Amino acid sequence: MVYIFLFILGASWGSFLNVVAGRIQAKRSFLGGRSACTHCGKQICWYDLFPVLSWLVLLGKCRFCNHRLSTRYILVELASGALFALGVGMFVSVASAALYLSVVSFFVVLFLYDFQTYIIPDRIVIPGIIVIGGLNAMVVGAPISLLLGALCGGAWFLVQFLVSSGRWVGGGDIRLGVLMGVLLGYPMIFLGLGLAYVGGSVVALLLIAAKQTTIKSKIPFATLLLPATFVAWLWGEFIWEWYRTIIGL
Repeated sequence: MVYIFLFILGASWGSFLNVVAGRIQAKRSFLGGRSACTHCGKQICWYDLFPVLSWLVLLGKCRFCNHRLSTRYILVELASGALFALGVGMFVSVASAALYLSVVSFFVVLFLYDFQTYIIPDRIVIPGIIVIGGLNAMVVGAPISLLLGALCGGAWFLVQFLVSSGRWVGGGDIRLGVLMGVLLGYPMIFLGLGLAYVGGSVVALLLIAAKQTTIKSKIPFATLLLPATFVAWLWGEFIWEWYRTIIGL
């Protein structure tokens, strides 16, 4: 029952995060105003706002104009519900629950924004650094580790930015590296970066094999960094011990 409750709560929160990402991209406030169809502009009725269920009942179409809705909505709701259920072990205190909620929220919005625009906006990532860094310092009680992680994460992308004159990475990637660091700390930041680059290589090769992209195509980097950071945050110690066993350390 706990998992079901958390899934429903997470799916509902994911519905809100969809609105946040869409309105920030459209330069609109997400704090007020009723949800409306992006095609016909009609306000969405309250009974069409149930996460997952409403999308399925409407067969993924607007009730008024029959315009097909993006699968992004239901995918984000399902993913957010699953992330909430997955984090059941994190809800052991108010601080840890707030940290988990913050990580999921900022990561989902950043993922969606970068996936659609190839941009990591300061108005999302900078508040994320402040909120997640502050809460994480309260939870883990190791501010020096988090500070070193932030410095290493930011420096990793700053060097690439300077060497390539901004061709390889952008300023948003530098700040995202800082965000990764305040969550993972030192030395776990390097595991997060390693997972991102290995995972990115695998994803790129699969897309090339499926002829969905080419070797010269751009890939929204945050969509690789954020999942890798999340995995390293939750299971980093286990992954590191497994790796040490494999290489015989």
